[in-house]
This record gives sequence, C-alpha cells and structure tokens, in this order.
Amino acid sequence: MRQRHRGNTLRLGVILGLLATLLFCGCGAWKSIKQWAGYGVADDVDEPKVPPEAVQEEVVIDGKTWVRSKNPYWLTYPDQPEYIYVEKGREFVGLQGHLLRSLRKKLGLEEGKAKGVPEDRVQELVRKEVERLLREQGIGALYAREKGAPVVGRYVAVLPNPEGPPGLQAANRTLAAAVADQLSRQKDIKVAGPEKVKGSLTAAKITGSLKHSQNLKDLGDALGVQAVVLTDVVPPAKGAPGFLVLEVFDTFLGTKADGIAAPVEGSPTSEAIQRFARDNALRAAVALLNVDWFGRVEFVKEGKVYLSLGQNAGLKVGDRLKVVTPGQEVINPETRASLGFTADQPKGELKVVELLGQTGAVAQVVSGGPFKANDKVKAAR
Repeated sequence: MRQRHRGNTLRLGVILGLLATLLFCGCGAWKSIKQWAGYGVADDVDEPKVPPEAVQEEVVIDGKTWVRSKNPYWLTYPDQPEYIYVEKGREFVGLQGHLLRSLRKKLGLEEGKAKGVPEDRVQELVRKEVERLLREQGIGALYAREKGAPVVGRYVAVLPNPEGPPGLQAANRTLAAAVADQLSRQKDIKVAGPEKVKGSLTAAKITGSLKHSQNLKDLGDALGVQAVVLTDVVPPAKGAPGFLVLEVFDTFLGTKADGIAAPVEGSPTSEAIQRFARDNALRAAVALLNVDWFGRVEFVKEGKVYLSLGQNAGLKVGDRLKVVTPGQEVINPETRASLGFTADQPKGELKVVELLGQTGAVAQVVSGGPFKANDKVKAAR
C-alpha cells in the first residue's frame, strides 16, 4: 500500500513539474515536449511574409489571366494551401454555390430576371426545390455527375514544357518528375515512364507550341495516353513573383482541362517544388479522371483489333467499346471564338476479348469497320 501511495505521489510530482515548465517557458517547451513524444511539429512552415490582403488577386502568366481562388481541398486533405491560382473562368465554386446557381436558373431567377423578387422569397423557393429533389431523386441529384466513361483508369504523361526559359529547364524537369511521382500514387492513374515520354516526343516530330491542339493530339497518339500534364516554371516579371504551373490537357480533342499555379519567391527550391507537387496532386488527379476515357486502335490483323491500352487504363475483358471519329471544333468566323465541338461520329463497335498485360488489349469486331491505326475508341454506355 505504501509503495502504491509513493508511486501515485511520484506521478503527481511529474505532472506538476511538466505544468510548471509549460507555465514558465511558454509554447516553446510544449513544442519540445511534442517532438520528444514523437508528434510532428511543422517547423519548416514559414510565417507569411506579407499580409493576405497584399496577395495579388490576378496575375498574368503566358499571356493569360490567372485568379486567386479558394482551394476546394483545403481542410479536407492534408497540407493543402487555402488559396491557389487558376485560369480565369475556372475559379472554385462550392457545392452550395453550384446548387444555388443551377436552381436559380431552373426557377427562372437568374440575375437580371429576379428583379422585384425579395431575396428571402428566392431562398424559400430554392429550399423547396432542394426538398423536392431529395424526396424524388435522393442526395445524388444535388451533385454533378462525373462525365467520365464507365472505364475508371486513366493513362497519362507528365512532361516539362520545352518552351520555358532555358535557365529554368532544370527546375522544370524537377517539377515534372515531382508531379509524375505524386500522380503515380493516386488510385486509377498510371503515368508513362520518362524514357517513353522522351522517345515519343521525338517520334511525334512536333513543331510549334506543344499546347497547340493538333500537337497535343499527335503527342497523345505517339504516347498512347489520354491526357498530358505540362509543367512550367515562370520567372518573376514586373514586380510580380515567379510561379510554378501545371496544366492538364486531354488528347482526344486537344483541349485544356485544368490549370494550377502557385507563386514562389526567387528561384524555386527543391522543397518548394516538392510541396507544390504534393499540394496539387489531388486536384490534378480529379481533372485527369474527369477527362473522357478513350483509347486507340494500334493495328488490325486477321480480323482482330489490337488496342494500345489495357489494364493501365482500367480496361477489362468483356468491355464494349465504340469506335468513333472525334467531333470537329466550331469556330466563329468573325470573333474566332470557339463555340465547342460537334458530336463524335460512330464507326462501329468492339468487344474486348483479351488483355495483353498492362498496355494492350485485343478486341473482336461487333459491328462496323473497317478500322485502322489510331482510330479512337470510347466506352459504350
């Protein structure tokens, strides 16, 4: 009994000693205790050097306007920054904002049409519409359905933009490698190896800007990928900071799917590059998975159609595929603005009968044809 009492007294003394240490030494002692106990302490996180209101709301990168936008993954994914820079028109709008906007439009209460309607009346109409949707269609009715095809996987390539400043190409190669590494850790995304990317870039014989629509499609055909991620390191200019940039392009139509930029002070360090890749991998992965799934015909032999995608893009035996000719972009002849793309033209249907490891598959013709190399295939819905 005496030993137990002595043990309790000793424990109480230790606790009081720790409290006294914290009281007299402040938070520094608490940080030391946390480190001693094995809890990570973010010592490497720098204090903001400028107040938030001093951060530029808009910057110009490569001749385009990028805006400071709320990061959709802040507070829901570890180590995410609160704000990121995205190309103007792609700013983050939360679920509530999307819902209010879509319901206002459906109810004829868009801005300019709701004049004279009190705001509380608008909110009441929206609330009733939400209740109706939940009652009739369930919670799925409130979320945008992913436009991707039933095949889940995506096969992508990551490469540094060769048009960047020569003095920053080494940093850009490091950035591309870091982004590729982070994306390769994401479920359902396979990243083409650097040697394959380098060889295909040479074989494609691309001239002009890599971001040109036809060049993106040609590079996609050479690599056999569904999307390309281009990285860039933009130097400081005219008082603006430098930027680390990644852009996601689909290779079916050669269009841009998303873009992310983050300011960096001075020359980008390895730590800053790794942090940017880590912080933005999830958003880039979502953009890649939202790119329409498609594959390519590699060649046709003895009545069988060989495809350049397999398990690396989520393909399975029994999958039905439609062979299509991609739609054409419609350009306003006066303003030169793009109005969108016409619908894909069907050429026939295939059924996957065998997988050739990770990067190939064999299909039999169900209808249509004849088919040739680089014909595009999509999942039949």
